[in-house]
Amino acid sequence: MTQQALDLKWLQWAAHRMQYRLGWPGMAAIVLMLSTLYMIAGWIFPLQTEMAEIRRDLQAQQAALRLNPQPQRQEAASPEQALAQELREFDTRFPAIEKLPDELGVLFRLAEGHGLQVVKGEYSLAEKKQGNVRRFEASVPVQGNYQAVKALVLDVLDALPNVALAELSFERGEAVDAEAKTRLRLVFFIRKQAA
Repeated sequence: MTQQALDLKWLQWAAHRMQYRLGWPGMAAIVLMLSTLYMIAGWIFPLQTEMAEIRRDLQAQQAALRLNPQPQRQEAASPEQALAQELREFDTRFPAIEKLPDELGVLFRLAEGHGLQVVKGEYSLAEKKQGNVRRFEASVPVQGNYQAVKALVLDVLDALPNVALAELSFERGEAVDAEAKTRLRLVFFIRKQAA
């Protein structure tokens, strides 16, 4: 017999003897312990190298900050200054009064794109006493089917984020009519002056 065959026979004998002494529960515990050690070695050692890389990166960043320090931050603004800044930023989200005809054009093009007939509408400009925002109300009568009107409303609210739907009313003349007369009351929120 060769040396390898003898080593293999000895390993088999040692395994049978260990199985006889420990039984199946003991063997299962040994297998579980060995697999746990294998998993720890497979997970922890790669994590240690990754942590070492992160430490090196952190030290490099700290060294760069020491060489090029960040400018000192300004003192925190008072609550009134912060509120005024937020209001200025809020106002810039609304289009200026000069953009109102363009927004009405978008409304009419969307209605036309959905196959709706826009009939004569009523428009009014309402201004509040305080603030920089005006309300332009447009009562737009359209004629078409319900699905097209629904799609128009969704597209208008998506395309014009400064527009709110104030009222939606349907009127059907006869029960057999396929189209309904719809009145959309839209509110356009616009700035008084350009930013």
